[in-house]
Amino acid sequence: MLLVLTGCSPLYKSQTYLPEDVPETWPGSVDIDRLPVTKNLLDLFEEKQLKILVKEALDNNPDLRATAHRLRGASFLIHETRSKLLPHVNASFAERRDNQGIDGRTGKRRLSHTDTLSLGISWEIDIWGKLADEYNASKQDMAAREQLYLHARDALAARIIQTWIHIIGLKRSVTIQQERLAVLEHIQKLLTKRYTRGLENPDEISTATSRVKIAQADVSAEQTVLLREKRAMEILLGRYPKGILSFSATLPEVQPPPVHTPAAVLLNRPDIQAAMAKAEAARLQADSAEKARLPELNLSGQLFREAASLGNLGSATSYWNIVGSVLQPIFDGGRLQAIARAGHTEFQAALMDLRGAVLQAFKEVADGFDVEQDYRIQVQALEVAAAESEKSARYYTARYRQGLDSIQNLLIAREQEMSVKNRLNQAVTGRLSNRVDLALALGIGLTDNRSSIQ
Repeated sequence: MLLVLTGCSPLYKSQTYLPEDVPETWPGSVDIDRLPVTKNLLDLFEEKQLKILVKEALDNNPDLRATAHRLRGASFLIHETRSKLLPHVNASFAERRDNQGIDGRTGKRRLSHTDTLSLGISWEIDIWGKLADEYNASKQDMAAREQLYLHARDALAARIIQTWIHIIGLKRSVTIQQERLAVLEHIQKLLTKRYTRGLENPDEISTATSRVKIAQADVSAEQTVLLREKRAMEILLGRYPKGILSFSATLPEVQPPPVHTPAAVLLNRPDIQAAMAKAEAARLQADSAEKARLPELNLSGQLFREAASLGNLGSATSYWNIVGSVLQPIFDGGRLQAIARAGHTEFQAALMDLRGAVLQAFKEVADGFDVEQDYRIQVQALEVAAAESEKSARYYTARYRQGLDSIQNLLIAREQEMSVKNRLNQAVTGRLSNRVDLALALGIGLTDNRSSIQ
């Protein structure tokens, strides 16, 4: 499949393929038929509270609201370029006093007084389409801004979902660390009792105490990270960062995102749409700069009345004139030619930006597939490891209580159990977060972002 972006005008023609080796399908390792079909990022999960928070962030996030205001302001500026295509009409009033010298008969200075009321019209006739190109370029630039706004909305929603997942993962991690601390404190107490009976040496007590203090430090560090993440979520929501958000201890079920063909993915991604619109705007600006070197046709006219006093303007005779003019730039020191060349260079740069965005999009999708596959393997392996470590911990606990094994072996088994639990929690959390990234990479946002650029 070839993606073609073509710019064509009587003065300038460019055709670029982006890129030549776009695949028609994704790698065979992706089981597309088994993945769900959805068009919305919020359809990937069923958590109602999370959907409410996403809506709150979209309504109140300061950065997104600032972007929306700037987008609205930019929409007003389109009228400025459109106005160049229309005639300009102006009304004016002038009062003039002229010194006509000395009157030979009276010896007094002669003054004339004239009041003029006029209505003027001027119009640059866009015979080459230069002004139309400028207007269409401004519309394409506005389209790019709109797509970037959609991209910002999607990114904000994704951050809310991922922060939610991360916070719940941190809560689970704190629970695991607290459980580990409780185990170490229990073992420390057992060792202390055995020491008082003369069954343990002081080195064992020191080692156990050291492990307890390290576990306490780990719990404190995890709790601090959790609190900071809550504040980060509150900032995203537009709230004061108090760190008091409450969350469930259950991770949401985030389904794998739907997978479309590579070409459809590009059309769905707002950042690609924005890059396409910017490239088209640059092409139109380059064409307009070339046409500025051609003859310019202007039409102007004036309707006016003159009278010796303001009160006589109503009964004064009306006069009019119409002037047509053609302006051909002959010598300007190469200014127009330099502007035209700069426009063509900017167009080529925009095409390279588009190409880079396309390649980055494919990389993000490929990375997302690889990470999903990697986490699938990790989760499966760690689930087995967690089950086996629990069995091992139960086995050594029973043997220790029966006096058949040492407390060191029990400690190793429980430490292994806690470590595997924590790694499994991190893998599950990372897998869910990656699915959100993969959804964005595949063009799945809050809305269907496909649009045709006119």
